[in-house]
Order: sequence, then C-alpha cells, then structure tokens
Amino acid sequence: MISIPYDVPDSWDWVRIKSILSKIQYGFNGAGKRNGNYKLLRITDIQNNRVNWNSLPFCDININPANEYQIHKGEIFIARTGGTVGKSFVLNEDMNHVVFAGYLIRFQLIEKALVKYLGLFLNAPLYWNQVASEKAGTGQPNINAISLGNLLMPLPPSKEQKRIIKKIDKLFVFLD
Repeated sequence: MISIPYDVPDSWDWVRIKSILSKIQYGFNGAGKRNGNYKLLRITDIQNNRVNWNSLPFCDININPANEYQIHKGEIFIARTGGTVGKSFVLNEDMNHVVFAGYLIRFQLIEKALVKYLGLFLNAPLYWNQVASEKAGTGQPNINAISLGNLLMPLPPSKEQKRIIKKIDKLFVFLD
C-alpha cells in the first residue's frame, strides 16, 4: 500500500481515489469492426487528450450490456495496459451509442465537481510515480482497477480546487 508522500495543509486531506468514485469499471470486451450498432472507444483512439469520434470502429453489443458500457460526460477513462498504461482521458461531452473497450477503466465520480481536479491530478508527477510503482508486467505492463483506486491524491477544499484549476487553465492558455 502506498504511504503518504508529503504533508499537505491542515484543510486538505489525503484520499484514496476510490473514495471519491461511485464506480470503477472495466470496459466491454468486443472487437472493433467496420459496422455495428455502437461505436467503440479504445486506448488507441485517445491521442493528445482528444478523440476523433468519426474514426472510431463499431462493435456489436446487445442493449443491456450497451447500457452498462455507454459513456457519459464527466467520466474519466484510464489505459490499463500497454505502453500507455495510466494515460487518462476526461470526457467533456455526451456521446450517444458509444461504449468503451476492455483495455480501459472507467471512473465515475460521486461529485461531478471533482472531475476537472481529478483530471489534472491524473497528469501530475505524483500520479505517474504511483502508477510506475503499481504497474505489473514487463513485456505488456498493466495496472488493475484495485491498484488505481488505491492511489493517493491530495484533496483540497472545494474553493482551493477551483483556485488551482483556474490557475492551471490560465497557464495552459499561456502555453497554447
């Protein structure tokens, strides 16, 4: 189990990511096809924090499982295997008839207000250091949902989260 890496202000907490999630879920295990009834979001479709929705392959999936794997705005997807293990993507729009593939793990948050802060954390060195220490395998590195859920994250009060997000957004505008 990962231990607390450093002190944070008294008003902050160290939390395991799973404590702010309502659900951690593996994706649908089905092959991408030229035709089908749903589009299939895969690890390889996420490039530079973007998805070209028009280029997604299709899959065949029955309605009940499709409802279980349908993606929604405010969800976070994390690559669980391969050279991009740990790579994350925050879905900022609703998509109809799109399910996510089995090599992705979906985070659904209890509080949607935490999505942007968690998304920023998933790009921080502290997150990547923990992923590096938790991933397994050499030829095909991977991380499972339990390990991801147990990662530690510093969680400031809501007002401080908003200040941090605002500051980082300003810096990204400057960088762009």
